[in-house]
Amino acid sequence: MLRAVTEKVSFPATTARIREDDLADALPRAFRALVAMGARPDEAEDAVQEAAVRALGSSKTIERIDGWLFVVALRVWRLRRMRERLLRPLEWSRRSTPGPDGMSVTLLGELTRLPLRQRQVMVARYVLGLSQKETAAALRIAQGTVTATQAQATRRLRSRLGENDER
Repeated sequence: MLRAVTEKVSFPATTARIREDDLADALPRAFRALVAMGARPDEAEDAVQEAAVRALGSSKTIERIDGWLFVVALRVWRLRRMRERLLRPLEWSRRSTPGPDGMSVTLLGELTRLPLRQRQVMVARYVLGLSQKETAAALRIAQGTVTATQAQATRRLRSRLGENDER
């Protein structure tokens, strides 16, 4: 694992040599610790490698490389996981749907055609998963306005996508 990290990134020879043995010993421990925290092996390997690159490029003295490596890898993994969770809801919106005239349309494309406030409310509610109260606070509008705007946007999207408005 270390060889892959040091081959892809070039650092001054003295920097890599000073920490190479300590880093080589710490990489498997950090990997196992991340897997124990719940990361899949591929996620753990990516996060540990990213942390190793940061360690090799760091100008600061790292006292305990194993602890430092674990903490940085854990942060990298959590950040990637959070981004994935935020962006995952957008995957379903990229699928195309046959429109009323037979042409394919995407929900994401239709969201961009909504007026700004309707688009903001729909993204806050369905992409970010905010409650009506949280959406109202974030957009600085009344909770009733969120409800009405959401209903208007839903009607507009259903009509554009050719869906029946019945529930």
